[in-house]
Amino acid sequence: MKHLKIIYFSNSWEYLLAACAVVLLLFLALLSLKRILAAQLYKRARRTATYWDDILAMTVASTSTVSLLVFSFLSGLYILDLPDEVNAVNAHLAAVVFLFQCGLWLSKAISGWLAIKASPEPANGTRHETMNMHIIGFITRIVIWTIVLLLILDNLGINITALIASLGIGGVAVALAVQNILGDLFASLSIAIDKPFEVGDSIVIDDLNGTVKYVGLKTTRLTSISGEELVISNTDLLKSRIHNFKKMQERRMVFTIGVTFDTSSEKLRRISEIIQEIFSHIPTVRLDRVHFSSIGQSSLDFEIAYYVRDSSYTIAMDAQQEINLSLIEHFAKENIEFAFPTQTLYVTENVPGSAGT
Repeated sequence: MKHLKIIYFSNSWEYLLAACAVVLLLFLALLSLKRILAAQLYKRARRTATYWDDILAMTVASTSTVSLLVFSFLSGLYILDLPDEVNAVNAHLAAVVFLFQCGLWLSKAISGWLAIKASPEPANGTRHETMNMHIIGFITRIVIWTIVLLLILDNLGINITALIASLGIGGVAVALAVQNILGDLFASLSIAIDKPFEVGDSIVIDDLNGTVKYVGLKTTRLTSISGEELVISNTDLLKSRIHNFKKMQERRMVFTIGVTFDTSSEKLRRISEIIQEIFSHIPTVRLDRVHFSSIGQSSLDFEIAYYVRDSSYTIAMDAQQEINLSLIEHFAKENIEFAFPTQTLYVTENVPGSAGT
């Protein structure tokens, strides 16, 4: 204690009071600046649609009061006449506090970014997605604080070369042992951030069709149309071409009808008018085109393309059913017959004396 008194109290009372005043004023100024800046950033974030200002506001608000107090205290000490050894210790302490605060800022910024990018719509949010993001955020924070700890140890004069080499060798060994799991983990992170689909979406993957039930860290589970559960690795999932039907604004439908060859040209022209009339009475669809497309082996074919103003497959099939029933009714009134596969056999009678007799 006597040694400390000699070191710290060899300054005059004026310098000691000045140092205390600097510590107090600087701490209050930094604390006020933090609060004002965070409030202004939050206010701006509410007026904009981007998420970067939200992340910046959260990062500024995460500034530690203890870090500000220590920084203010160390700044006040620089006014005093202290030995070089004490100044060196203060410099190392300031670096440690700065690295600690940088870890807080970086951890908060990345966690906020992950939360914003992966946040589902309020109506579609699930506990599974929240749990996945907590796990991914936890792993990210471990990496950040491991790096911060190594930098702090290096600043304190501890040789971390051997430690980094050991961690590197161990990390390579672990990565080789669990490379498939890590691949699925990063694929899960990609799904959470990029959102090619969400829980509840109806998707088609190659020849598999189902509704997304669960997105995990290693696998994604679908409920197929026939009812069974499909479990797909996240890595394999992202390597496939995914058709997401929930993202559709409209569903395009194309079908063909055929009429018999004895249909007159007047009735053939009338078919296009009939189809347009049918579509005008169905509010859930809009006609794209109708064409006399081809002359088949046993029918005269018309191709009809239209859009359903909804992505629901059930609504699309309801519309197709209404169209089919209306076609049957209108064709019956116009005496237009649907074609079916037929063959006409021509038989000739052999005449005596003709070739081949």
